[in-house]
Amino acid sequence: MKESNQAKKEALFDLAIYLIASARDCLEEPLIYGPLRMIIGVEKIIEMSDIDFSLRDAFLEAKRDAISKETFAVMSDREKFRKVLDDLLLAFSDEMRSRLGSSN
Repeated sequence: MKESNQAKKEALFDLAIYLIASARDCLEEPLIYGPLRMIIGVEKIIEMSDIDFSLRDAFLEAKRDAISKETFAVMSDREKFRKVLDDLLLAFSDEMRSRLGSSN
């Protein structure tokens, strides 16, 4: 149990330092890297469920592959990256509406 707790703390710290370093880097990087760093942050959040299975979410797990495969499109094709982000936003919005509807 202690090891599991330590792994959770390390994952949380890794996410925090990634976001802080990203924020600093965004001051000098091309603007398009900001969205890329945010999506990588989402990927890191989803990965936390690998450490704590109670955080598993079927929707997020299903989106993990799309995020991993598609987000680096920014390096070569900004329009494709924009489409990936638009598609993810639509899917997440639909999921949020579904979750809100099922809780009422």
